[in-house]
Amino acid sequence: MHVVLCPDSFKGSLEADAVAAAMARGVHATRPTAQIRALPMADGGEGTAELVTHTLGWEWHLSDVHGPIGTHLTAGWGFDPANRRAVIDVASACGLDLVPEDRRDPWQLDSRGVGELMRAAMDAGARQLLIGLGGSGTVDGGAGMLAALGVRFLDADGQALDANPSALRPLERVDFSGIDPRLADIEITVLNDVDNPLTGPHGASPVFGPQKGLAESDIEAMDRHLACLAESIDAAAHLQRPLDTPGAGAAGGLGFALDCVLGGTARMGAAYIAELIELDAAIAESDLVITGEGQIDGQTSRGKVVAEVVGRAGRLNVPVMAIAGSIACSDEELAAFGLADARALCDGSITVEQAMAEPARWISARTQALLEEHLGS
Repeated sequence: MHVVLCPDSFKGSLEADAVAAAMARGVHATRPTAQIRALPMADGGEGTAELVTHTLGWEWHLSDVHGPIGTHLTAGWGFDPANRRAVIDVASACGLDLVPEDRRDPWQLDSRGVGELMRAAMDAGARQLLIGLGGSGTVDGGAGMLAALGVRFLDADGQALDANPSALRPLERVDFSGIDPRLADIEITVLNDVDNPLTGPHGASPVFGPQKGLAESDIEAMDRHLACLAESIDAAAHLQRPLDTPGAGAAGGLGFALDCVLGGTARMGAAYIAELIELDAAIAESDLVITGEGQIDGQTSRGKVVAEVVGRAGRLNVPVMAIAGSIACSDEELAAFGLADARALCDGSITVEQAMAEPARWISARTQALLEEHLGS
């Protein structure tokens, strides 16, 4: 029996590779001779760079960069020297978890560290940058990242401004004359799973701002700030795509800077990762696929890892089962979604606290129970 394991991380409790390892123990408890291929997945969120690097055997690099509050930190990124590709998580340089709760004011935060990671990758020889947008803690429209790449933001007197939203209030002009010339020859692929525009009711400020600490009373002001930033960049003749480009609002507007300003190509993260690790070829040689994520619900079908796995396995006529922290849909909905079956850690027999305390144990147990029901013990 050949089994492919391709779960996402269980956010807040277990990384994707550890989830796959726990599933493998559950499979072997039922079928000791099963041949297992573990291909943990991601959708462009936190952990994408490390997962790609580990799965594909790339080099892991560490760089000193500025975090979102301006302090120095060490951020990791992956590099494929043979093909001159690098993979970066924006969360490693401007992630929400890098901002102390008492400092979560997006007006004072910036994405400078992301640009510094991009420069480090180019210094190493990268010609293609894969950038995962999940988990950011900033709403600066990517201004900090652009500043780290040589863009200058100027007031009416031509004085340079810091790149956080508060400091950019007197912005009059954006100067691209000093932008890193290597960017002209760099292919940027942005890994994302949202389609929000930069501004408006579905933009970065109202949708993502509050979860990053933006006060409700400041949402409109931040939205206006992002619009002014984009208008200034447009006036400098460096806006390559319009504000309403899907995904421009991702990661507090980093999607805008990467796609609309630097000309990157946006891809749904889970689909791109699946292609990168050659998931289809592995599924085609398998008898069963097991995937999973923290919660299976109505949002799962919208570009998440489980949906991507189910779609690919379905086209190859290979059954898919899933393990989740919790399941918020009916058996009928799961079947309609394309899953042969699914099990939740929190199925009424244990508490959320128990599941969070020992996630690997319960993932193994639920995997074993799932297979015993379908294949026999």
